Amino acid sequence: MSSLSGKVQTVLGPVEPSKLGRTLTHEHLTMTFDCAYYPPPPSHEAISKEPIVMKNLFWIQKNPYCHKENLHLNEETEAVKEELLYFKAQGGGALVENTTTGISRDVRTLKRLAEETGVHIIAGAGFYVDATHSFETRAMSVEQ
Repeated sequence: MSSLSGKVQTVLGPVEPSKLGRTLTHEHLTMTFDCAYYPPPPSHEAISKEPIVMKNLFWIQKNPYCHKENLHLNEETEAVKEELLYFKAQGGGALVENTTTGISRDVRTLKRLAEETGVHIIAGAGFYVDATHSFETRAMSVEQ
């Protein structure tokens, strides 16, 4: 355990804090947020089912929880990779990815993104709100 003392645990292993560089502390790189879905008004149902394109972007920005595709960040890993590369090129070094169990935490994808971009990714842990808990999570004791 002493070899880990004073280090930061990333998805690729322990790192000296001085090696992290500029760090973003609350990011979501890959997740689903279906638990926040809110049905649109009946007159907006059609636009809520359209793919995300420039012509409906304003509506989606005003109604982010009414558009199911907008709640699936896990479908755009190549775009996320591009953003990470841009972040690194601008002096970024690390980020804390706060997606937890219940909203599709995906450590394998985080590891791949860290390997392909060179950005240190620290994976969050824990559980999100009750609406996202599985039956098994709800059945756990406090100690578990």
